Amino acid sequence: MSSHITTVARKEFEDAGRSKLLWVLVTLLVGIVVVGYTAVWYTGGDVAADEMLGFLGLPLQTIIPIAALITGYMAVVGERRSGSMKLLLGLPPNRTDVVFGKVLGRMAVVGAAIVLAFLVALVLGAAFFGSVPLTDILAFAALTLLFGLSFAGLAVGVSAGVDSRGKSMALVVGLYMIFVALWELLTAGPYYLIYGDGPPVEAQTWYLLLEQFNPITSYTTMASNVVEGEVIPFAFQYGLEDWEAGQMTPAERYGDGAPFYLDDWFGLVVLVFWLVVPIAIGYYRFKRADL
Repeated sequence: MSSHITTVARKEFEDAGRSKLLWVLVTLLVGIVVVGYTAVWYTGGDVAADEMLGFLGLPLQTIIPIAALITGYMAVVGERRSGSMKLLLGLPPNRTDVVFGKVLGRMAVVGAAIVLAFLVALVLGAAFFGSVPLTDILAFAALTLLFGLSFAGLAVGVSAGVDSRGKSMALVVGLYMIFVALWELLTAGPYYLIYGDGPPVEAQTWYLLLEQFNPITSYTTMASNVVEGEVIPFAFQYGLEDWEAGQMTPAERYGDGAPFYLDDWFGLVVLVFWLVVPIAIGYYRFKRADL
């Protein structure tokens, strides 16, 4: 890795600390964990430590994408619009160093907040429940970390590929709304137009593959495999899809002999896709941009 990339990344992380962005994210995510564990413990419900991890799935899938998108959407375009980008490129770092340095720096900010939140969960689990499901919490933390980094990479990729703050904000907000509020309309809607009815449980394979490519759905599907209980995705439903089908994974809906790209583990590929592809597109556009 170029030394200039690490220099830019270190500066991004230090700037986040000075601007209190890192501390806001840490406070937000740690606060979710503390409130969740304390509320469950205080109410005296018969909940085990491993079940508590499942309860965290809903707030984490809601807050982390928003926090990561806010962290990254101004990473490149902010300096480009302020004029400081020309000054930065007049120093040793080139455009490649700038983009990938900012990617690493903003990912470090999001990653640090997520790791600290899970360390707090580890401590509170031991304090309140007397035991810690170490394997579950490590797997859930690693999955959540990849989830957060995917949205951070998506935001920085968008920031690198546009030339104004407004465009960057519009794109990241639009993508988030697609994942949360419009996914069923954009996938089940065409299915209805093609086949004259909404997707049944055993829908066409192309539709089930599209279902896999929502990063929030992929995260919750895999989270349900590593924690006790089911993590329900936070998403709007409009009734175009069979209700029973909406509670099942693509692999379950396909039945026996599901192709590999419908298996639950393929969600890892989906998260990596949303991490890598937007960065690649943003980098390509930034390299060709007239600054």
